[in-house]
Amino acid sequence: MAQRGAWGLAGAAALVLASGPLWLNDYFLHVLILCFIWTIVVAAWDLTIGYAGIFNFAQLALFSVGGYGSAMLAMRLGLPPLAAMAGAAVVTGIFGFLIALPCLRLKGEYVALFTFSVHLALPTFLEKGRAFGTGGATGLMGIPPVKLFGVTLNTANKTGWYLLALAAAAVAVWLIYAVIVRSRAGRSFVALRDAEDFARSLGVDDMRAKLLLFTLSAAITGFGGALYTHYIGVITPRVLGNEFFLLAMVMLSIGGMGRFPGVILGVFVVMIGNELLREFGQYRLLILGIAVVAVVIWLPDGLGGLVARLRGRAAR
Repeated sequence: MAQRGAWGLAGAAALVLASGPLWLNDYFLHVLILCFIWTIVVAAWDLTIGYAGIFNFAQLALFSVGGYGSAMLAMRLGLPPLAAMAGAAVVTGIFGFLIALPCLRLKGEYVALFTFSVHLALPTFLEKGRAFGTGGATGLMGIPPVKLFGVTLNTANKTGWYLLALAAAAVAVWLIYAVIVRSRAGRSFVALRDAEDFARSLGVDDMRAKLLLFTLSAAITGFGGALYTHYIGVITPRVLGNEFFLLAMVMLSIGGMGRFPGVILGVFVVMIGNELLREFGQYRLLILGIAVVAVVIWLPDGLGGLVARLRGRAAR
């Protein structure tokens, strides 16, 4: 019943957001487009950390692989942007599968260390990989815009991009939380998180489940990275910088892991708050850090836990 209520609120919010171009200017449309894109990325991250309890810190690496992959497929091979984005999702899924293979022999903090080492190593490869078509330290510029139904969605076409990003985020959220999490595989993820030995005794194949999880999460993340790249029109190794990583972590922490629709709320709160705090310059991340500490102390389950408690009180 609570889940139906959450999905009802999510559907109503999506309908309200769909009317955004009618009453929002280009600046607010831009901020919300970024919210939609990061919703895809952070929701996919929630699938591994929140629902499976696997500390995967290579999420931004997967994001950049999707972005670079789509840009290179479009620029080097001449694929249409939509086809390049789909291809990038497949490539990122394969990359996630390869990351998952060593993780099968690791547990807990060792998975975190290994995946974070992938995150740390990738910028150097991108900067030194000009021969592979990464563009080196300057990255890739002039990435072809998406064309949909005869309309070119360049950066200036905020309305078109807004609707595309909203639709992509809605599909990703539905796929993650209504299909994957509720499927047999999704229940296996949660069982392995809560009681791994007991889940194994019931016949859950933990290796197969983890490989599937990493691959699905990586593919969705890669699509989000591709969407971001074609919207911005440029991608550089900077996407693997500390600011992007910290913002994603803050979104996940404030939203509440494994508690739909917590991380989605976290994305919107952090992205909009980040824009409001830009006038504070270098102190912006400090303020966000203090906000995370406050949430951990007073809302240990994040905004998702707060929403669940409010729904419980309303039901009583």
